[in-house]
Amino acid sequence: MTAQQHDELVRSQVTESNRRFSTGSGGRKPPVDPATGKLIPRSSWWGFDRVAWSNTKAMSLTFDICAVSCFLVFNASQIGRDFYHWLNANYTPFQIDFYWTFGITTVLYWAFAVLYAVVDLTSWPAAVFQYKVQPFQRVGFKEYGKIAVRVLWNQALVTLPLAYFKARLKPSDARVETLPGPLTSIAVIIFNILCTEIGFFYVHRFLHSPGYYQKYHKQHHEYTAPVGLAATYCTAVEHLFSNLLPNTIGTTITQCHWSLTMFTFCFLEIETIMAHSGYNLPFTHSSLNHDFHHFAFNENFGPIGLLDGWYGTNKKFIRALEDAKVRHRGDEGKARAELLSKIAEADLAAANQGREAKKDW
Repeated sequence: MTAQQHDELVRSQVTESNRRFSTGSGGRKPPVDPATGKLIPRSSWWGFDRVAWSNTKAMSLTFDICAVSCFLVFNASQIGRDFYHWLNANYTPFQIDFYWTFGITTVLYWAFAVLYAVVDLTSWPAAVFQYKVQPFQRVGFKEYGKIAVRVLWNQALVTLPLAYFKARLKPSDARVETLPGPLTSIAVIIFNILCTEIGFFYVHRFLHSPGYYQKYHKQHHEYTAPVGLAATYCTAVEHLFSNLLPNTIGTTITQCHWSLTMFTFCFLEIETIMAHSGYNLPFTHSSLNHDFHHFAFNENFGPIGLLDGWYGTNKKFIRALEDAKVRHRGDEGKARAELLSKIAEADLAAANQGREAKKDW
């Protein structure tokens, strides 16, 4: 595929996504800007309301700091030590590294993804819906079902075998005697995250090249406004080389304690779901970076943004942030917030009406 054909494919995906998921489809009217009375162009859909920008970088780091702190406190506590004693007394190293690792990460993935799905499908609670970054792109029940099937497929046929072979070859050490101290744990966590940033950035950017995008990565970009459950909605090849292997680079190099491996996997998994959630909630990992990647396709390839800053693949994103801040000033910002509130109320009323109709039937 040539570069020109690749660009045409991306444009066709944007058009198809607008047709299937925008609020103007299905008989609903296209979004109208209350401040101007004109149709809202797609370029202004992303970050439409200023509320979505209230999660500052400092606030976003709060989640990371709290997660790491809770982990360190648990490992240093008697409860944590008793847990690792119990784990080793009742399970073999293979069982711990395979059953427990796969079980915890799978349950965690679905738990967090379902929480965001409830808001997406019902627009409730409105206090959460107002933080949606792209409010005019909505994914319905049918699409969620399609996403769920693909996610289950990847978990069963890619994640599960990989976890099995890793546990067979070299299971992680889960003994309480080898638990690392706080400083070592923090250093290993930071190293693991940086390794993921490097691995994911280069693999992800490679998948966006004209020769490989259509075959391996196009499926993941069906949703230009992503949802949490679709974090691993992709081909099996992409799931293995982009989602899973980059996360294991740091843990493989350091050969760290099982608890650190588990924390790294769970931490990265939760942040990936938040990045795809479509909601930039205060005091959670910011979704703006990756949400804009799905919106613009050729920006923000890394999960953190360090290499995007180095290579300059975040220039449109920075410009979009500045433009959005200008749009959100004064009365215009209030009008936009009011429009989103009306959308949420209409969606909730429609959902309630649908449930009542099913009862009557």
